[in-house]
Amino acid sequence: MAYYYSLSDLVDFSQFFEIDEKLKRAEWFYNQYKNFSIQDIYSWLWLGEFGYHEFPDNDLSSLKQEIWKAKLNPSSIRKVWEPLGISQKFVKINIDIFFDLGYPLKRLIDLVNKMKEYTTMDKLGFRSAWNLMKVQLDIMKKVTITDFQVFQENVPFFILPYYPFTEEFEKEFGKYYRIVPLEDFFRFYPELTDIYEEIYIDIKAYTSEL
Repeated sequence: MAYYYSLSDLVDFSQFFEIDEKLKRAEWFYNQYKNFSIQDIYSWLWLGEFGYHEFPDNDLSSLKQEIWKAKLNPSSIRKVWEPLGISQKFVKINIDIFFDLGYPLKRLIDLVNKMKEYTTMDKLGFRSAWNLMKVQLDIMKKVTITDFQVFQENVPFFILPYYPFTEEFEKEFGKYYRIVPLEDFFRFYPELTDIYEEIYIDIKAYTSEL
């Protein structure tokens, strides 16, 4: 059975004040990650909306060990950060590049610890983001709208359980990284906001308190 959706079918506009920016984040995923499964879309959205499922060891020794592993198994995206999800809550930090650029690891540890202050799970926001990913899906991609529907029907979607990135996805795009709050990250590193010009980030909103 084929499924056809329009933007009005999938998006509750009362929950989105910046639809264009959110759609650009969805488009960014499809343009940057050439090889992915429906589970990888779900994982990217989940981590971007809720943050860590389980916090990693966040001491300096563990971080240095993972940086070494990341150098041996680098992500194909050679940027210091990548968006996670489309709600602009969190970002993924590629720890090997962060280290190579000379940024302090202790500050990264502090930023990871900040994640524990974000405990609200906005399930409605996740479902809206999931629908936006359907809207922005290109018909040329190997994942289809039907795959979205099948995935929803085969997992307890109503409780939004966590599913990790697939092994294939991590092999290409890295498994050694840290997740930090976007707002806190760009307060310290506003110079990094323009790495992806297609994604709008309001620098003033994050630097006004410095």
